[in-house]
Amino acid sequence: MIRAGQVGKRATCDLPELAKLCLNCDAPDDTEWDEKGRTMINYIFVNFDRIIRSIQFGYLEDGALVMSEMFGPPKEEGPYSSNQFVSVILGQDDYVTGLSGELGVSEGIRNLTFHTNRGNHGPIGVWEESYTRGSKINIVTGISDRREFGGFFGSHNTNCLSSIGIYASPIASSNTDGVQRENI
Repeated sequence: MIRAGQVGKRATCDLPELAKLCLNCDAPDDTEWDEKGRTMINYIFVNFDRIIRSIQFGYLEDGALVMSEMFGPPKEEGPYSSNQFVSVILGQDDYVTGLSGELGVSEGIRNLTFHTNRGNHGPIGVWEESYTRGSKINIVTGISDRREFGGFFGSHNTNCLSSIGIYASPIASSNTDGVQRENI
């Protein structure tokens, strides 16, 4: 199984060194997460405002829905909360084939699109032409069979989802036996 790519990146700053430079800064410390091998996704829950704040997955395991940990801070509650919440529901015959997203100019992931064999879900998050656009990242995996999707991985901090990537597990087809043939 390989890591086929990721949107965003894990913060790798040295917090003690950063604290020496800026006494009042609030640099979040990233935590890595890994859902490798968890492939039977039925739900993807995304919490966002101007950036993606958190993500959580619902899996079908032994006929029961099992929820992953929430990666990122929970949805803020209260009358002044601007967070929005989106549920992506995948059917029994849907499977993930790719992922794309857009990074903000100076902060986290602005939006995500989940690609499946049945179509795209997204973009989820901020997607307005009037905003200054950041960099767009497309992860094209070549997944064409449910068995090739290997799960997600990423990182988060106390502020947001800082990265998300996809595992792919290529399988050999009957056409690719490693033997080169010539037409005679």
